Amino acid sequence: MPIIRQIFKPDEMIEVPFDLEKFMELSISPEPFLLLIGPPPEGTNLNEVAQVARMQFQSQPIFYMTSVRVNFDRKGFLKNGFSDAFLLPLETDIITQAIRELMNKASSGAIKTFRQVKLIDMQANQTLDFATYMYMPVNKKHVKITSEGDDIDQTQLDKLKKHAVSSIQVESKDIQKFYDFSAKQLKGIKNNTGISETERKERMTTAIRSLMAGVFNDSTTDATIEGGRGIITDCQEVIKSYIVQGEPTKEGGNWYTKLLQATGAETGGYSHTGNVATFSALFSLALGSGKPEDLALAGLLHDMGLADVPADIQNKAESERTAEEQEIYKKHVDHTLNIIKFRKMILPDIVTKAISQHHEKWSGTGYPKGHAGSRICIEAQVLALADEFDYLTITKEGKPRCSPAQALKQIYEANQNDPSNAKFDLELLKKMRTVFPEENT
Repeated sequence: MPIIRQIFKPDEMIEVPFDLEKFMELSISPEPFLLLIGPPPEGTNLNEVAQVARMQFQSQPIFYMTSVRVNFDRKGFLKNGFSDAFLLPLETDIITQAIRELMNKASSGAIKTFRQVKLIDMQANQTLDFATYMYMPVNKKHVKITSEGDDIDQTQLDKLKKHAVSSIQVESKDIQKFYDFSAKQLKGIKNNTGISETERKERMTTAIRSLMAGVFNDSTTDATIEGGRGIITDCQEVIKSYIVQGEPTKEGGNWYTKLLQATGAETGGYSHTGNVATFSALFSLALGSGKPEDLALAGLLHDMGLADVPADIQNKAESERTAEEQEIYKKHVDHTLNIIKFRKMILPDIVTKAISQHHEKWSGTGYPKGHAGSRICIEAQVLALADEFDYLTITKEGKPRCSPAQALKQIYEANQNDPSNAKFDLELLKKMRTVFPEENT
């Protein structure tokens, strides 16, 4: 798979044909630090593959990766011997991080890896037993902010916040030191029994991954009304625990503080899902449009159908796709609705409508129905705004950092300057700008 060739050099890999008998006799010296197994040929039982691989390599991590959603049973794969299973390209960021961290261990730290941590979890004038870094996405470099044993002073924190930086980086090997540091800071806050924003974000992503693994499994055994209720209950638990937790208010400005904490996340399928759910709820609150819980639910489910779009099409920018490929990509909205129907998820009508219309454009040039103007519900517009806002503010290699205010300005100007292809109601964007605080420059 392309992702593997981006991580490893040709001389760092040994490719083995999918032959179980030969695999049982396979001898590799020195032993590999990781086994990567792709989809088996027709007629080969994947569970047998896992069991044979585990007998041959008892201590090595064994990863299964596929771009086929049908029969993707992550729990079953782990039960039968795989260390983890990844559905690509949705989980590309997760498998990439997992492999790089294994490479870090195998190289005794010579290959460095980093983890993103929330700036809000850092306290000024406190000694840090780990180094901190600023990631420069355009240059793809990590610039050291502080060394181990230093502290971040208030001036440094204020400078980062002034430039709308919400996250910094620590080396993966130091992530437990960071957790210990943030836990100590939280204990010092009276009546605080919570967790750091960094850990909250990681737990949300893990919860969404677990949730989607159950949804994507194509088995019909749990495609029941009761099963559908269970999925919605799980969604509502994620929303309650990680998205509307703390009950931000419009008047107090807490919604914007929470928005700043969520922006700047690293790119990734489940991270994007969680961010869109969060931004949708916060925009709903700020605008007084729709119910935040409904918008959060729509955000969690809005792009499930991408799992049924070929990876090679998803990995291309829209401008690089052929007309035929773009038509296939557009089908992901229908795929999402089909998954909802297949899983018997009974959703509020407005949630289903928001999902079905979030790629429609105010100008009528969107999809799948080509609806225009007021035929598009306000919830779909808020969901679409959250979707685009996240893509503009995520941290991605080769992409300049975009602050929340810059993102909103860019969206507004694109709609104002090209009304024939406008995605949003300009009045909605004007209202959004009135409630959006100006950034300090």
